[in-house]
Amino acid sequence: MILSLILTLATPASSTLTQPVAPWSPGPTATRRDEIQRATAWPEFGNQAELKQCIARVRKARTEEMAVKGAGQLEEIGPAAAPLLLKFLGSEKDAEARARMEAVLDSITAPEHTRLLAEVLDERADAPRRYAARRVAELGDPGLQEASEAFLSEWTERAKDKRARKPVEALDLQLAAVLCLSTGSLEGVPGALELAAPEPWKTWGPALEGACAHAKAASEAVGAELSARLAKAGDPAGRVLLLRLFTYAGSKDQIKPIVPLLNAEQNQVKVATINALRMIVDGAAPLKRLSSFDAIEHANRWKERL
Repeated sequence: MILSLILTLATPASSTLTQPVAPWSPGPTATRRDEIQRATAWPEFGNQAELKQCIARVRKARTEEMAVKGAGQLEEIGPAAAPLLLKFLGSEKDAEARARMEAVLDSITAPEHTRLLAEVLDERADAPRRYAARRVAELGDPGLQEASEAFLSEWTERAKDKRARKPVEALDLQLAAVLCLSTGSLEGVPGALELAAPEPWKTWGPALEGACAHAKAASEAVGAELSARLAKAGDPAGRVLLLRLFTYAGSKDQIKPIVPLLNAEQNQVKVATINALRMIVDGAAPLKRLSSFDAIEHANRWKERL
C-alpha cells in the first residue's frame, strides 16, 4: 500500500537500530531537529515459547499476580516482545486483556520505534492499528508527516463509502487527525479542532496537548495556522477551541493576534487567552478556574507586560 512505500522512503537506509482507545498523556518533547535514531527492525527474542507464555499470562490473568508477573517478564524482554504482542492484540476479544497488553506495549516502546509502529497502520484489525496510531502520536515523529497524511486521507475516503460492509467509526478518523497533528501536519488541524470542543476535550485533552507540543517541536506551521485563524475568528466559542490548541502549539512570535483577546467580554475567551500566554511566554501550566474578577486582574497584568 502507499503507506508502506512512504514509510520505506522515510526511514534512513543507514539505520540499524533496533472498544475505543483510551486517551493518553503527552509523550516526551521532541527536538525541533529530529535527532532520534529510528529503528528499522524489532530486536529478536530466541525463545518464542517463553515469549508466548509470558503474553498468555497477561492476556488470561486469572489473578492480579499472574498479570503483574507476565507484564514484568515482558518488560524484561523489552521491544523484542512487541511484534508478537501486536499480533495477539489483533485477535484479543476481551477489552480488559487488550488494555493490559497495550500497557505493556507502552512500557517497551520508545521514540526510536515509531517507524516500526507506523507499519502497523496498515493492519486491518482495529486494536493494533488504533494502538499504533495512538502510540506514534504520543511519541512524536515529524518524519512521518507524509505517511500520517496518507493515513488520514485513506480513512477519510473510506468514511465516504456509505455502502461499506463495515462503516468507518469516528474513532479512526479522530486518531488519524491527532496523529497528523503530532507530526506538524496542517491536515490534522480541522479534526483536532472538533476534538477541542468542550465535551470531547474531556477525553482528548491530554492527547491534543501532547500532539500540539510535538507539532510545535516539528515546525512552526501548526502554530502559524492557528495564529492566522485566531486573527480572523469572531465567534467566542471558536476562539476558545483555537486557543486550546494554540496554547501548546504556538510560539512567542505568533501571539500578536491573541493579545487583543485579553479585552474580550466573554470570560471563557479571556481565560483561554491568559492560559495561552502563560504557557507560551512563561512555560507555566494553564489555570483551571478563574473567576471573572481574577481573569480581569490577570489580563491587566499581561497587558502591562506585553
